[in-house]
Amino acid sequence: MQSQTRPRQRLPDQLRGLALLGIVLVNAPFLGISGSGYDNSAIDTTLDRAVAFGVTMLAQGKFYLIFSFLFGYSALFILKEDGKIRRVIYRRRLVALLLLGIVHYVFFFVGDILVSYAILGFGLLLVFARPDQVVARVAIVVGAFTSFMLLVFAALVLAFPQPSSNSWIQNYNEVMATGNFLDQALIRIQVIPEVLPLIVVGQWGFAFVAFCLGLLAARHQFLAEPHDREKQFRRAAIWGLGLGLPLQFATTWFVLGPGRAVGEQADGFSGAAGLLGILVAPILTVGYIGAVAVISVRAPALLRSVVPAGRASLTVYLGESVLLTMAFSAWGLGLFCQLGATSVTLLAIFSWTILVLAMTLWLRRFSQGPLEAVTARYVKRPTRGL
Repeated sequence: MQSQTRPRQRLPDQLRGLALLGIVLVNAPFLGISGSGYDNSAIDTTLDRAVAFGVTMLAQGKFYLIFSFLFGYSALFILKEDGKIRRVIYRRRLVALLLLGIVHYVFFFVGDILVSYAILGFGLLLVFARPDQVVARVAIVVGAFTSFMLLVFAALVLAFPQPSSNSWIQNYNEVMATGNFLDQALIRIQVIPEVLPLIVVGQWGFAFVAFCLGLLAARHQFLAEPHDREKQFRRAAIWGLGLGLPLQFATTWFVLGPGRAVGEQADGFSGAAGLLGILVAPILTVGYIGAVAVISVRAPALLRSVVPAGRASLTVYLGESVLLTMAFSAWGLGLFCQLGATSVTLLAIFSWTILVLAMTLWLRRFSQGPLEAVTARYVKRPTRGL
C-alpha cells in the first residue's frame, strides 16, 4: 500500500519568509545601535528618523505574531494523532527550541523568541485537545487580560513618569562595542533580570493568543487553499490595514515624530505610546496576513522567492542574528553604535537577502534547512518504552 502525503502548503511558507524580513528589521537596532533599540544619535538626520519611524510603525510588534500564529498552525500537524508518541515528538521539538534559544540569547541576541515559544508551546498542549469553543475562549481571556495590563502600564507610565534608569543599557552597550566574544556572552546573562520582564509583558500574552488562533486555523485548513477563502482574506486585509496603519502611525508619531527624543531622554508620553503601539499591533498583523494571502492567490510569482526562507525559517532566523552580530560586535567588524538607522536597516535587509539566496540554493539539494535537519534528527530519534 503506497503512503500518501499531502503537498506542503505554500501560504505558511510565504508568510514565514516575509515575516523573517520584518523580524530582522526590528531586531537590527537592538543588535547594532543600542540595547534599547534606536537612540538619538542614530536618528539625528531626517532620513534616519524617517527610516526608524517606518520600521517601528510597520514592523515592530507585528511579525513575531505572524510567526506565533504559524507556530500554533504547525502544531496540529505534529500532534495530528493525539497519541503518546506524537506528544513526545512535540515535547522534544520544544526542548530543541529551548536549547537553541538559550544559545541564541547568550551568544548572539538578547531579544530571542525561541525560549518564549518553547515555554508557551507547553502551554498550548493544555488546550490542544479541547474543542474549538474552549480554545477560542482561552484566546479571548488571555487577549483581554494582556490588553488590560498594557493599558494599566501605559496609564502608570503616563501618570508617573520616572527618569530612565538605564545603567544596565550603558554597561551592555559598552561591552558590545569593546568586549570580546565571551565578555558579550557574560553581559547578556547578566541583563536577564532586565530583559525578561520586557519580553514577558510585551510578547507572551499576544503570542499565546496567536498560538491558539493558529491552532484553530489549522483545524479548519484555513491557509491550505487561500483561493477558496479569498473574500475572507481580502476583508482581513482591508480592515486590518485600514485600521492598523492609522493606529500605528498615531502611536509611532508620539514615539518617533519630529522633535521626539528616544532612549534616555524619552518621556512618559513616549513610553505610554510605545505600549499602546504593542496593544494595537495585532490589528495590522491581521491585515498583513490577509494581504499576503490575496497576493498569493492573485500574483503568486511575487512571493516565489521568499518560500525557501519560509521552509528554512529556523535557520534563517538564527542566521540573521549571527550575521548581524558578526557585523556589529567588537570581535567582528566593530560597527556597533557607529551607524545610523538607515545603514542598520540596509544591513538587516542585506542579511535577509543573503540567507534567502543561500536557502534557495541549499533546498535545491536538500529537503530541509541545516538547522531544521539537525532538529528533526533529535526530535524523531527512536523512543523506547512507548
